[in-house]
Amino acid sequence: MITIGEMQISGMLTMMMLSVMLMACVPNRSTHRSCFARARWMMAAGTGLIAVQFLLQYIFGFRQMGVTQAVCCNLMFFTPASLMCSMAVLYVQRQGHIAQKEWQTAGGICCLTIILLIGATLLDGVALHEESSTLRMAEYAGSVLYVMMQSYIFKRQYTTYKRMEQAVDEYYDRSRRDLFGWMGWSMKAMTVLAFFVPLVIFLQCAPLVVFSIAYFFAIAYSTISLYSYGISEDIARVEEADNEELRIKDEEFATETTQNRPNDRAISEAVERWIASGSYREHNLTLSIVARQMGVAQRQLQEWLRQSEHGKLAGLVTTLRIEEAKRVLKQHPEWSTESVANYCGFSSREYFHRTFRQMTGSTPANYQ
Repeated sequence: MITIGEMQISGMLTMMMLSVMLMACVPNRSTHRSCFARARWMMAAGTGLIAVQFLLQYIFGFRQMGVTQAVCCNLMFFTPASLMCSMAVLYVQRQGHIAQKEWQTAGGICCLTIILLIGATLLDGVALHEESSTLRMAEYAGSVLYVMMQSYIFKRQYTTYKRMEQAVDEYYDRSRRDLFGWMGWSMKAMTVLAFFVPLVIFLQCAPLVVFSIAYFFAIAYSTISLYSYGISEDIARVEEADNEELRIKDEEFATETTQNRPNDRAISEAVERWIASGSYREHNLTLSIVARQMGVAQRQLQEWLRQSEHGKLAGLVTTLRIEEAKRVLKQHPEWSTESVANYCGFSSREYFHRTFRQMTGSTPANYQ
C-alpha cells in the first residue's frame, strides 16, 4: 500500500516535470501562437503551485499533524493553482481575449479564500500543530468559495466551447471536434471535482486518496493536452474556423438590410453548378473555399445551408460523397475501398468505411 509520503513525493515530481515541460516548450512552436505562448506559462504556474504544495506537505508533515492543517495547505495552493490552470484553458479558447472583469471576479474569489485562511490561522490564537475550530470553519467557507470560482470559470469556458463547436461544425467538410475535444473533458473534470471539495477535504484514508488521484490526473490531463494542442496544427485549424464565424457575424450585424439577405434562388443555382462540377470530391474543403468556388458570399452560403436539409457544409458534402461512392462501387468493382475513398474525397479509408455504414447501414464491400 502506497504511503502518504510516497504519494506526496510522486505528485511533486510529476507536477515539476509538467511545469518544466511547459516552460521548455519548443520556442518556434510556442511563439507563433501568442495565446498558447502565454497560456503555457499560466498552466506552468498552476502545476508549479501544486508541486510546492506537495513539497510543503511532505516537509512539514501537515497530514500527519492533523486534518485541519493539511486542508489549509491544500486550499491555499489548490485554489490559485486551479485558477491558473482553468484560466489557461479559457485563454486559449478565447485566443487571449479574457475580459478584465472576468479576471477580477475569479481572481477576487481566489484572493478572498487565501485571505480568509491566513486570517483564521493568525487570529484564532491556536498553535499550528493543534486542531482549530475557527480554522475548520474558514476552510469550509474557503471550499465553498473554491466551488464558486470554478463554477464561474466553467460557465465561461462552456459558453466559449459551444461557440467553437458550432464554428468548427459549420466550417469544415466533416466533423472535426477531435481538434479540441480535450477542452470539454478538461473543463468538465475540473468542475465536477470542485463540487466534491466541500465533501472530501476533511476525509482520510481511501476516499481522500481516490479524490487526490482523480484531481491529480485531471490536472495532468489538462496540462499534457494543452501542450499537445499548442504545438500542433490543431490550434490553427480551430482558430481559423472560429475567426471566420466571428467575421461572418460581424458582417451580418453590419449589413442587416433586405438587399443583403441571401437570394435563395441564386444560392441554389450556385450550389447546383458546384455539384455538377464535382468539386465536392476535393479533399479538406472548408466553408470559405466552397463559397469562393461557388462565387457567393460566405455568410450567405452558411445561411442557405442552415435552412437546407443538410444543415451545414459537412452534411451537404458527406451526402454527395456517399452518393458518388455508391456509383463508383457499382461501376468499378475492381477498385479498392481506399481508392474509392480517396476518389470521393474522404480523408481516410477508416473514415469512409464508418461514414458509409452510418448512412447506408451497410459496409462498402457488402454494398458492392
